[in-house]
Amino acid sequence: MEALAAQVINFLVAVLSACGLIILWFDTSFFIDYLKLFRLTRFTYIEEYEKELFDNPDIKFLDFVLVKEPNFLNKLLACPYCFSLWLSAFCCILATGNILLVFACYPLALFFYFIFKKCQKNFS
Repeated sequence: MEALAAQVINFLVAVLSACGLIILWFDTSFFIDYLKLFRLTRFTYIEEYEKELFDNPDIKFLDFVLVKEPNFLNKLLACPYCFSLWLSAFCCILATGNILLVFACYPLALFFYFIFKKCQKNFS
């Protein structure tokens, strides 16, 4: 019984970790801020993106990079469904060690993410 409770807690940790990382990735500018902090801007389109922000303040960095370089990796990183699948798989396997729980972790992480987005939209 204790092993089952531990597995459930690990599963919930995986789901909430994946959801939190999805929120960080798509709804904050932490990626840009850390690239600037560690002075890795010359490898990215950050300067061009900041110039574009003056003309189009609604554009997100991931969408801007996708327009500049529409390759598979950028499509994967800009799509919430694709990114969530691989992130949920990573978090679930890391937390539980069970690859089959990915099929439950992925929809729950997306569900919590979209609940967050709905709440964010309603309160802003």
